[in-house]
Amino acid sequence: MTVPTLWIIQSRYLKTGDELAAITPLHRAWLDQHYVGGLFLVSGRKLDGTGGVLLAHADSQAQLEDVFKNDPFVLNGCSEYSYTPFTPVKRGKALELDGVALVE
Repeated sequence: MTVPTLWIIQSRYLKTGDELAAITPLHRAWLDQHYVGGLFLVSGRKLDGTGGVLLAHADSQAQLEDVFKNDPFVLNGCSEYSYTPFTPVKRGKALELDGVALVE
């Protein structure tokens, strides 16, 4: 069984206030379609308000960059992203990942 590659994706907001708020509903709808497709696992805003964090299950950074180029935040100059891959070796029971050892 192959262990998945997970990605920590961090956004940095390039706009604030009303500009960001106006695009947020479009961004959330875009996120939803990738949750339904299984690419995204969890996401949310950073507590300091400077951007967000997303955990994804993807094969490559190129795949993610191709997806994120259509993010309304990117299309409207609201955010930029960085991508950090990692190979999970352990997980809790709240997360189902084939090939990753469950710790109970």
